[in-house]
Amino acid sequence: MTSLKRVVSEILISRDFEVWEEDGRLFGRKGDTNVVFCLLPDYDEEEAGRFLEELEDFQGSKIIATLDTLPEGSQRSVEPKVFTWDREAIEHEIGRTRVERILGEEDHGLLDEISADDYPRMVSQEELEMMDVAEVGERIIRPVIDIDDVKEISRQTIGGFRHRLELVPHYIFEYRCRLEFNGEEMVSKTGLLAVNALTRKVEPWQDDFETVFAIDLNHRRLEPMIDIDDAREAVRSEIIHMHTYERELIRDDGKVTVMEKKVLSPSPDDVVLAGKGIYYLPVWCVEGVHGVMIINAGTGKIISEDYYRG
Repeated sequence: MTSLKRVVSEILISRDFEVWEEDGRLFGRKGDTNVVFCLLPDYDEEEAGRFLEELEDFQGSKIIATLDTLPEGSQRSVEPKVFTWDREAIEHEIGRTRVERILGEEDHGLLDEISADDYPRMVSQEELEMMDVAEVGERIIRPVIDIDDVKEISRQTIGGFRHRLELVPHYIFEYRCRLEFNGEEMVSKTGLLAVNALTRKVEPWQDDFETVFAIDLNHRRLEPMIDIDDAREAVRSEIIHMHTYERELIRDDGKVTVMEKKVLSPSPDDVVLAGKGIYYLPVWCVEGVHGVMIINAGTGKIISEDYYRG
């Protein structure tokens, strides 16, 4: 029977980590990334606690790996650099490594999140708001639901068995729009709009999301399919469409009264845009026995459901 140590070592080696054992612990190193594993074929809360105390000063990521399904309510991440891999995560990861060998292509894995340098460490919301947009660049909406919540939601609906968290990029714009008729300003509107950088869809954006630079949940960050200029063009067109309407005009020349309808629409010059950077919206994608589901992890609301016929 293949041991848990061998399985985890295979996962590490698939990502070009140097692997060694010391004092009964499994270690890995790749560049500036260091990891140490607590291998628990049968999950033991006390042993996991001793591991965290013993490696408290370890300058790297601490990972608790178990072949058990984690007990209800157990902590998946008790501090920023502590991760837990349960049976489902390990099965998925070892399957990924073997498929990669067959296809010769790398997919996103658990270790990629640990060694990722896409973002600096997490900062407080207060610090974030004080920073300049150019300084920040990209932000992540903090998820309000984790894998346990998603499993429970999907279990009761589509019988979910595969769950993945994806970060969907959105360009955010603050806008001001004015509409003039016969030289007189009639309408002045302001608001926030987001452009989905994958689909180019424009939609309203909340300004009360809590944002961070990094999240500890395993995830895949999707890259924008359009650039900032394309997004600006899309949002400007949407704003013009939003504020185009018909108005009834009455003209009386003393002999006859004429009623006519006129379409009022702002010109591109009437739309002022201020880019707020890229925000990544976390989305849970779930496959199930009875269908698929997409959940907005920033709000906990189901975005869409597609049930299989059977």
